[in-house]
Amino acid sequence: MKTKLLTGLLTSFLTLLVILGAFPVCADSAEYTVGEVERLADGIVAYKLEEAGADDVQEWINGSLTDGAGVFSEWYIVGLSQSGKYDFSAYEKALLDYLGEKSYNSVSREKYALALCAVGSSDIFISETAASSIGAQGIMSLIYGLHLLNNGCSSTRTVDSVIDELLALQLDDGGWALWGEYGDIDVTAMTLQALAPYYHSDEKVGKAIDRALALLSERQEQNGGYQSFGSSNPESASQVLTALSALDIDCLEDERFIKNGNTVIDGIKFYSLDDGSYCHVMGGDSNATATVQAYYSYVSYIRMKKGLTPLLVFDNKSVSVTEPVTVSTVTASQVTTTSTTSTASTVSVIMTTSTVTANTTSAALSVTALQTASLTQTETVSGQAAVITDNTTVTSIVYSTSRNSSNDGYKVKVIFIIIGAGVVLSIILILTGKRNYKNFIAVAVAAAAGIAFVLFTEIHSADDYYNGEKLHKENAIGTVTMTIRCDTIAGKTDKDYIPENGIILDVTEFDLVEGETVYDILREASRTYKIHVENKGNSGSAHGMVYIAGINYIYENDFGDLSGWVYHVNGITPSRGCGDYKLSAGDSIEWLYTCELGHDLDEVYENENVF
Repeated sequence: MKTKLLTGLLTSFLTLLVILGAFPVCADSAEYTVGEVERLADGIVAYKLEEAGADDVQEWINGSLTDGAGVFSEWYIVGLSQSGKYDFSAYEKALLDYLGEKSYNSVSREKYALALCAVGSSDIFISETAASSIGAQGIMSLIYGLHLLNNGCSSTRTVDSVIDELLALQLDDGGWALWGEYGDIDVTAMTLQALAPYYHSDEKVGKAIDRALALLSERQEQNGGYQSFGSSNPESASQVLTALSALDIDCLEDERFIKNGNTVIDGIKFYSLDDGSYCHVMGGDSNATATVQAYYSYVSYIRMKKGLTPLLVFDNKSVSVTEPVTVSTVTASQVTTTSTTSTASTVSVIMTTSTVTANTTSAALSVTALQTASLTQTETVSGQAAVITDNTTVTSIVYSTSRNSSNDGYKVKVIFIIIGAGVVLSIILILTGKRNYKNFIAVAVAAAAGIAFVLFTEIHSADDYYNGEKLHKENAIGTVTMTIRCDTIAGKTDKDYIPENGIILDVTEFDLVEGETVYDILREASRTYKIHVENKGNSGSAHGMVYIAGINYIYENDFGDLSGWVYHVNGITPSRGCGDYKLSAGDSIEWLYTCELGHDLDEVYENENVF
């Protein structure tokens, strides 16, 4: 009897343990209060003060952060400007001096302009950047550009136009990315940070954000953190915390962002070190990027809990939407054209006050970042149209669409062969007595499918495609150089397609035509020098994304989960796909194989989260 009772009690106890274990206990997530998150942020500040040898925050600003203006200080300045009252005049002067000495790409300009906004500057650099850089360099320039508009900066771009362009880039899984078909955690979170002020006021924005939030919830790991490019890290969690806080979502209370009792803050704190700094990977040393992003994400959460504006809507600015730019719609009969062969077409243009030129080889007119245009046509067109907007700004739009029929000859022959094969097969069916009508239908369907395949595909022989002839372009605006290397894997395998010296293509010069991209030059090199290239997507796809999966039969993931091809232009890793990066004369392109997501290449990123 006692044995049965003991067995019953033990069974009940074990059952209770199983039941309790099935429901995550959120004790850890409940421990964080605003004061405790403030202490986490203060711990980072204390670490930086000790590192800089400063006695207080103002001394840190006037000393180390001012000395590092333009190099490493900007995100600390943003966080400090939104967490206390300090004098940033020394830093502002140092940053403006730094900016006066160099030129920068659009994304970098926007980030520096944001830092100036954060400290209350009204320097002309801010307005010039807002006028020239928004959308000029891929998705990151749209994100940072929208932040500028959210802080009242005037621009030829409207908030609505930037929002529409960002929403158009949302991927099928609900996220956003620099390239590829799947959302990246960092880019998705950063996009949400920019869209956050319109979450509740704009229905289409609200729906897009809800889709992205579902993705972020789904991708959250059991420790509360996130992965990016297949690697767990605190920076991705920091971006998510900043995004959720901007959307007034408390990650300690919202069940969508609590996994196994762990919150996003747990996912960041998991990487904290004893000195107050943060590492990039578990067991690693202190990392500057991980530390600063943890800091400003904590500031963002604290502001949300106190009912203040998001991190990147600055206290010394107010949200302002600029007036929409004039829209002019003209028909083909209303514009003066040269060398046109089109019938009735409609050109709709949202103009800026600048004269721009847009080139395209598709039926949809592609325009520069400060202009949106569409061309609807019934015939192939070519030529130049002078479009007059309501404010009398004249803009020349050069457009050209054509269909290359030079290779169509083989199609007629193949179609005749398919038809002939169908006829022969039908005769065989008759002679063998298999005269069931279903057999003849099957032959007809097979023949129709074969004909359709021929009509809608372009087939080249290897000799035809890899022509070995160097192109000399009559309308070239200059030249660029390109090299393809795989130094990181040279000597690691006996595969004969991996050169011992790592050089697949040495530095080679190519003529450049206006509007050509990195992908265009890579394709030209492939055909001229008989180099295998395999890509996913194309520059005319829905999102304009081209992802290079393999070069010279060396593919992504061949040498580890973090391996693949990356490209640099003038030593910088761009924030756009190679099909979107339009080149300038004199540019230097490098295609490099990485085994560690670029960390083995000492990459400098165009969209570096630390300035």
